Amino acid sequence: MTRIDVRLELPHSIGHVWNRLTDWPSHSAWIPHTVVDVTTQTNGVGTEFVGVTRIGPIRLDDPMTVSESRPPKRGAASCMVTKTGLVLGGTAGFTLTALGDSTTRLDWFEDIHLKPTSLFWWTAPFVFIVGTIAFRSALNAFARTL
Repeated sequence: MTRIDVRLELPHSIGHVWNRLTDWPSHSAWIPHTVVDVTTQTNGVGTEFVGVTRIGPIRLDDPMTVSESRPPKRGAASCMVTKTGLVLGGTAGFTLTALGDSTTRLDWFEDIHLKPTSLFWWTAPFVFIVGTIAFRSALNAFARTL
């Protein structure tokens, strides 16, 4: 399992950031080479979606299910998804903390591994390096869309 953490301070209210991050199809605008399609919409826990990443001839489907959803309340919010695919496993999510009326701290995490773990344990350092660069870049792109 590889843990990736990215933190950003955003000049927007916690409610605005929450609404944008939980608009799953909008992730397609800021995650490179990826289209996100909601397959089961339940508006919170149970929502299923898949991120399909294409780079040249390579295609990676990353199906996920929202396993935790805590909308903004008393200046905090969190969301977690469980990766349910054949290739990627683990969890991902974020917490939001209001630092003021118009400033929010975003803490994004990914606990990911390639399946089957017994064959791909050695990929953890590569996944960490590439994943950290990719997620930091994607979240900076997200910040520019707000």
